[in-house]
Amino acid sequence: MDTGDLIDTGVIISTLGWIVIGVVAWMVVAAVVGVLIGRMIRQRDRQVPEDSGTPAAPDVPGSTAGQDDVLNTSRTASRGRQRRS
Repeated sequence: MDTGDLIDTGVIISTLGWIVIGVVAWMVVAAVVGVLIGRMIRQRDRQVPEDSGTPAAPDVPGSTAGQDDVLNTSRTASRGRQRRS
């Protein structure tokens, strides 16, 4: 690969050379960002206890979790097409 001719001001880089430099720079930046995001996620996972014994979301006042699931499934099951007699 010819990187250019030597002239008084320095080396002239061809178009292909600039493309290669851009791609390599893009890959380096992507790798650095990926490592930083991975480290942030790992740190966050260390902060959150695995089994704290508390629910992930608070209960809605006035409802019971077990009965809501049963009621919702029975209501949605009867919402199919109505049959004509």
